[in-house]
Amino acid sequence: MLKSHHSPMLIKRSFWLALCVGGLAQFALKLILPFVVLFGIRLFSLTTENNSLWLEHPNNSSHPVWYVLQGAVFLGACLAGWLAAWLSPGKSRLLPMVLILLSLIATGFEQFPMPMSSMVMFIWAGTPCAGLFLGWLLPQLPGRSSNM
Repeated sequence: MLKSHHSPMLIKRSFWLALCVGGLAQFALKLILPFVVLFGIRLFSLTTENNSLWLEHPNNSSHPVWYVLQGAVFLGACLAGWLAAWLSPGKSRLLPMVLILLSLIATGFEQFPMPMSSMVMFIWAGTPCAGLFLGWLLPQLPGRSSNM
């Protein structure tokens, strides 16, 4: 086996890397986490024989399960924002704005929740944006090391 005399290569932090990883992480977690939560809720519904949790459509905003799914989207967006901030050089303020813009554009292509109201629209479109911003903001707080 050949031995390398080079030191291990560290990931070079860049805006584009942070943007790509943050955007892809948010997209993936926006799909995976609600699916896992919905699967858990439906499994709980089957074990407790509570049919009201099983029969509701996930986009029915009048059902409490929809709000739990939005919480899962928020947590996934927080994780994606934190990951993007960790990979970005310094304290780039452009990064969360671009991620939020991409999130809003992607939200326009999703299935709209029904029945739609202004509060439901605000929660549905604003939850991922708030999660991305909060996730980006956490490493930026005073007293945190910039090297992580």
